[in-house]
Amino acid sequence: MLKKANRLSRTQFTEYFRLGKRHHFEHLTVIYSPTPTFFAAVVVGKKISKGAVRRNTLKRRVLARLSQVQKESAVTGVFIIILKPSFNSLSRTAADEFFHKSIAGLLQST
Repeated sequence: MLKKANRLSRTQFTEYFRLGKRHHFEHLTVIYSPTPTFFAAVVVGKKISKGAVRRNTLKRRVLARLSQVQKESAVTGVFIIILKPSFNSLSRTAADEFFHKSIAGLLQST
């Protein structure tokens, strides 16, 4: 799980959501802003799943994967991950692979 110090506050979220560069992928959208520190947020709307339990599970999985990527490669910047409805149909391993490829592609392009 991501440390609380690495999560965005509401005001930070609003600012970076407005100013960040959007990168669209098949199952998710990443809003990225380069900064010297690492911050992250995940958005899982009700279009993904009506149940709060499923939405929170997806959010925890994505945050854990993002935390793992950050520890492995010492990534910095602000990441806002917005899941799309098609993400819910992926298996856990397929979702992890897709997420890792998306973040790796994003970091190489910036």
